[in-house]
Amino acid sequence: MSIKTFSVVLAGALLISLVGCSSPAPEVSTAPSSSAVAPEETPEAEASLPVLSDDDLQAVFTDLQFVPDQFASTGELMDSIYPGLTASDLSCLAPFGVGWDSNTALVSASLEYGTSNDRSMTAVVASTGDADAASTLVAEASDAITRCAEGSDIFEMQGKAVTTTVEQTTPTLTGTDEALGWTVTGTVSGSPFTLVGLTARVGGNVVALVGWDPSTNETYVPLATQMFVDAL
Repeated sequence: MSIKTFSVVLAGALLISLVGCSSPAPEVSTAPSSSAVAPEETPEAEASLPVLSDDDLQAVFTDLQFVPDQFASTGELMDSIYPGLTASDLSCLAPFGVGWDSNTALVSASLEYGTSNDRSMTAVVASTGDADAASTLVAEASDAITRCAEGSDIFEMQGKAVTTTVEQTTPTLTGTDEALGWTVTGTVSGSPFTLVGLTARVGGNVVALVGWDPSTNETYVPLATQMFVDAL
């Protein structure tokens, strides 16, 4: 075999060897890849929470021996129990539910407020359909309790300074998503008083309940609030 012939045979053998050792070429597909056609997966939108109608809330009030649809505003409600009560900062009355009826974030909410049949307690209930909006009401009440805790320059009643001391309490309610409690003691014109309040959230519903009668408020307010929570 000549050198020239040997070289040709060797080159052919090397070519065959290289082709045999290499991986086969991938098949070319004309179909678009799944990443090109599949939409990006996004979590399903949370279902909105139910909003109780005005009639539903009025029925709750009636069943729990509270009088619905008594007053034109939450401010009028407060004035019926605490005549002449004013605050240098109205947000300090958030734990009473005052201002919920003028809160622009609650324009689509149902709202009911009134006193108990014996007028020893007030209740304000908002059904917002939104857990965040409802939670904001609880946060505003908590903030007010902290900011407006003590002093004689925040509240006046019939032109007389009201000196107050606020103690936060831990509610023993069941079935709530959030809850806070407070007790206010103080004097007005030398006369002592005690208020007991609870604010509780259930989903998108919030109740703010306050009792003023010292002979009943420590017992009645938790019981009444629990009944509202159960009904909501």
